[in-house]
Amino acid sequence: MSNWAPPLQHLILELLEFVLTHNAFTFGERFFLQRRGTAMGAACAPSYANLFLGYWEREVFGDGVPASSHVQCWLRFIDDIFVIWGGTALELEGFVRHLNSNSYNIYLTYQADPSRVDFLDIGISINDQGLLTTDIYRKPSSVNALLHASSGHPQSTINAIPTGQFIRLKRICSETDTFEGRASEMRDRFRERGYSARSIKKAYRRAKAASRDQLLLRFNPDKTKPAESKVRFISSFNRQWDHIRGILTKHWSVLQTEPVLKDMLPDRPLMTARRGRSLRDMLVQSHYVAQKKPPFMMGRPICGSYPCGSCIACRHGNILRATSFTSSDGSKTFEIRQYISCSSTGVIYYATCACDLIYVGLTSRELRVRTREHIRDIIAAKQAKSEDVDSLKTIPRHFRLYHGSDPSSFKVRGIDRVHLGLRGGNIHKALARVECRWIFLLDTVVPRGLNERQTFISYL
Repeated sequence: MSNWAPPLQHLILELLEFVLTHNAFTFGERFFLQRRGTAMGAACAPSYANLFLGYWEREVFGDGVPASSHVQCWLRFIDDIFVIWGGTALELEGFVRHLNSNSYNIYLTYQADPSRVDFLDIGISINDQGLLTTDIYRKPSSVNALLHASSGHPQSTINAIPTGQFIRLKRICSETDTFEGRASEMRDRFRERGYSARSIKKAYRRAKAASRDQLLLRFNPDKTKPAESKVRFISSFNRQWDHIRGILTKHWSVLQTEPVLKDMLPDRPLMTARRGRSLRDMLVQSHYVAQKKPPFMMGRPICGSYPCGSCIACRHGNILRATSFTSSDGSKTFEIRQYISCSSTGVIYYATCACDLIYVGLTSRELRVRTREHIRDIIAAKQAKSEDVDSLKTIPRHFRLYHGSDPSSFKVRGIDRVHLGLRGGNIHKALARVECRWIFLLDTVVPRGLNERQTFISYL
């Protein structure tokens, strides 16, 4: 790599190398590592494939490549290539054999025809006058996959689909008669998917009346101007979408009075919907491994936090038996929905002192081990010098200042657990997210509790 490459370029290459060499997946309950190529669905896959084919193209037209001089036009979209060939069919076959003789694991199949060839979704042919004409191309196996009019999407999205599809037809079909025939087929497909005749006719008329320049600009005369940077409301689509839009529209003028925001806000709310959780997302097979069922007594599961009674922390009463816990102001009560003992790992715990202030913490180790660490810190804080008290951890400092470093009032109960799935993962990050949630729900940040702060870094 050249010396002028910026540091960010090195970082991007390192991240790309990591993505390409760490694609692990499971099949038949066995783990595999993909050693060649990139994972399907990876965000970087199209760009990587495009660069890879671009690097390969350097050899295609190099010195000594047979018959490359017959290539009159070479257009590529990622791994699909359109070629106008000036040689014979035999020479074309030899050229393709040469392209397939490479060390890049690239193998090309091709379709050659003197009058028509299909490329992506376009059918390119030569008419009687010797001119190139274009038509829409649909594979024989294609089905009517248009979004159904009753689908759970924003109404603006559903209304825009017929217009977008007819514009696509007009842009691709170079002949008017061809456009009319394809538009008739398109109307039938829209009717099958529940679209009204009025919306179909409106979309057809708009596309038919558009000129070539308007099609290229997508009906936006200001398309050539840079888009202004405006604040946009982005959220997952749900049943309350129209209600949210109404609230934003009604109170938008209030936001526009704010001095800092008014220059960044558009005249009306701009809303973008992310795909909401679908039935497929809820039913698809997951690698999540369900937690072990809690023990049963009298036909009912035992949920809660329980001491063993034999370890040091339990014998000294530092780990409580509890089935519920409350927020810092006592207004909310929560049930413990899992079985947690002092030997449980991956636990979110709830600690209190004699003044009933709450501390929410986490541990990937056994709960009793973490409890004993807190107790040792509390006892050790008694020996700290006065000028060093402010540098102590939250709990030892509190017990030193208000409870004489006496750990007898330090009580702990487990309130939640984190279970990793078959693929494993970062247990500390998963615990930090659950801890963050409970700190917020219980309101345990100083001065209402003993947590010094609430951080959302685990979500970044």
